[in-house]
Amino acid sequence: MIAVPSPHKRILALAVIAAGLAASAALAQPPAPAQAPAAAPATQPTEFAICSACHESKAGASPSLGPNLFGVGGRKAGSVDDYDYSPAMKAYGATWTADTLQAFLLDPNKAVPGNKMDYSGASPDSAKAVADYLMTLK
Repeated sequence: MIAVPSPHKRILALAVIAAGLAASAALAQPPAPAQAPAAAPATQPTEFAICSACHESKAGASPSLGPNLFGVGGRKAGSVDDYDYSPAMKAYGATWTADTLQAFLLDPNKAVPGNKMDYSGASPDSAKAVADYLMTLK
């Protein structure tokens, strides 16, 4: 005589089989690709020395004469809470990209008339080097 399990035992047996099949399927999946480590900041260009006279560029550093430049790439201009920006910079409203940074560094007073940065501008090569470096500070 064959023993027929009760309905509760059959449901339990089916649940155990289903769980085992799900676990087997999960083990058969290829592993997820490892995330690449965050890129380290590029080597600071020599042209950045003039910026360092007024700006910090380390995570969490308080602003000095100018705002902290760490994380400036992708940030809205005039948006760091612990720095008192000029009304012109607050109103500028652009997001800092390599292009907007380079334009600002070439001629700050042309890019954002009325800003507080006392700097006459960089050469195109220097502006590009500094803008590219700033974009790596994340």
